[in-house]
Order: sequence, then structure tokens, then C-alpha cells
Amino acid sequence: MANYHPNNELLMSFAAGQLPNSLGIMVACHLEQCHSCRQQTHLYEQLGGELLGDLPEETVGTNVLSRILDRIDEPVSAPSLATLNQGDLAIPRPLRRFIPGSLDTLEWSGMTKSIREFDIEIEDPQFKAKLYKIGAGKELPEHTHEGNEFTYVIDGSFADKTCQYHEGDFILADTQTIHQPRATMDKDCICFAVMDAPLKMTGIFGRMLNPFMR
Repeated sequence: MANYHPNNELLMSFAAGQLPNSLGIMVACHLEQCHSCRQQTHLYEQLGGELLGDLPEETVGTNVLSRILDRIDEPVSAPSLATLNQGDLAIPRPLRRFIPGSLDTLEWSGMTKSIREFDIEIEDPQFKAKLYKIGAGKELPEHTHEGNEFTYVIDGSFADKTCQYHEGDFILADTQTIHQPRATMDKDCICFAVMDAPLKMTGIFGRMLNPFMR
């Protein structure tokens, strides 16, 4: 069960379809596991429907219905098996079509064998999306953020100076956050992260790395 959740503003924006693509996919991953957030989102969807019902009617063109019916008859290409990634159940369903194969077969990259990452190609002008894999008992360098970074824990868990986060947790780090996430000793931790600005390493060694983080 998740202990950390998207705030009400994010859930309301998700219900209204107003979140950027990457962040919307992350919220959908959390909703897949979190019953209370699903309920809250459903309430926002009902509220939105009631508000739309109270709006005055708009006049539309006389040929709108016929154009819609014509489009129903247009052929639709079936999605490929590569698009329908059903193989790795460890990947949340909203994210599977963006992940080729399984978590074990991804072409991870990174500066060390203990800290790996994988860029996720999601069409989104605002956020960059990636997976992080932190080896069991290993930690990221201490850092802060030049903007907002949202993180969803897919597997395993990690801790920083303030909290410990487990599978399904949804975390926000911003310019006020300075932390050094460490995976627990029992297993690797895999997280889905979206950010609107680069990380900013702290400390002497971290400042030497910053030019390579752009």
C-alpha cells in the first residue's frame, strides 16, 4: 500500500485531462495501485461532468454527425506486438507501451554499475522521463533540483534523510529538496522519474559532475 500520493491538485488535473503526458502517465501508474486516489479521482471526474452539464448548449454545424459516422467506417491499423508490451508484469500497465521488452533486458546506462538509468521516449515538451535503477544498498550522489522531479517507485524501496519510500509511492522533489536516495540492502530499487529541469549535484565531487548532467 502506498504511503505517499499525488496531491489533490494533480489528481484534479489528471481527471480533467490537463497534465503533461509524462506526468499523466506517472499519475496513472499510481492510480493503478492506490484505491483511495482512484476514488478521489473518480469524484473529480463526476464533479467535472456535473459542471459540464450546467454549461449552456453550444450550436454545432448540421453536418457534424455525418462526419463522425463517416470516420467510424475508416480502417484502423491494429497496434503491433511491440506496442502492446504484455511481457513484464513488473512494469505498470500505463508505462508498458513505452518500455521495450522487460526491465531485465533494458539497455541501462550510467556512470557506475550500481546507478543505472534508461531514457523513456514519451512525447512531452515539458518533462523528460527516465527509469532509475539503484543497486541494493547503493545510493545516488547528494543532490538538489533545478526544478521539479516526480518519482514513482516501481520495485524495491529507497530512503533519504527524511523518509523511506516503497513500491507505489509517488514523491515530489523540488528546488528546496537536498537528498541522497539509498536503496535498501535486500534488493535493487527501480523508479520511474519525470523532471522539468536537471539534477544539481552538491558537494565538491558533485559540483565536478554537474557539467556532465546537462
